[in-house]
Amino acid sequence: MVSARSLRPLSRLAVPVKASMRRLPRLNAAVWNVQYRLGMWNYIDSGSGAQIVALLDKYTVRPQILDLGCGRSINIGLSAGKYRHYHGVDISVNAIQTARRLARPDTSFEVADILGYETARRYDAILLREVLYYLPAEQVPGFLRRIAGFLEPAGTIFIQFWDAGACAQSVDIVRNSGLRVLEEQVSRANGGPESIIMVLATRTG
Repeated sequence: MVSARSLRPLSRLAVPVKASMRRLPRLNAAVWNVQYRLGMWNYIDSGSGAQIVALLDKYTVRPQILDLGCGRSINIGLSAGKYRHYHGVDISVNAIQTARRLARPDTSFEVADILGYETARRYDAILLREVLYYLPAEQVPGFLRRIAGFLEPAGTIFIQFWDAGACAQSVDIVRNSGLRVLEEQVSRANGGPESIIMVLATRTG
């Protein structure tokens, strides 16, 4: 049997392909569903999202959270009572079905392509965890500025990149998006960056 860990490099190599498939929404959704069914993303479910949760505690108080590209949401360890509501959005029906079965309190989920996602609700925090490098690079700055409109006035966007060295271009795009970077946390392994978490304010400058 092929393990989820052995499939992890394949999911990395597919990043440019997935970004280009955004022009073919149905095919894009189908590919994500197949990957979830094959277990190609099981390896991320073992995480707790401790860094993100700690930053949520630092910048927010019982936030309304929007998690764009949430996957199965297993890897975000939110404690009941520490958030008012969590809403997860993902293009994969398979991932959202699994997320709903978790039956966490004060949560809701929605199947949608985040690139064109719209909402009238306002949130204290938006999460983009290992998501941005699957979007067409030229659309990322506009996407970030648009979703900043989903935030409360003091709201923040939390962006996480794993394999940060390979995602340097995406990190630079975020830095130059026009939104103010409040904080960056860098985790290192083997002498190089393993992950970067960026906290962005809604304000520019």
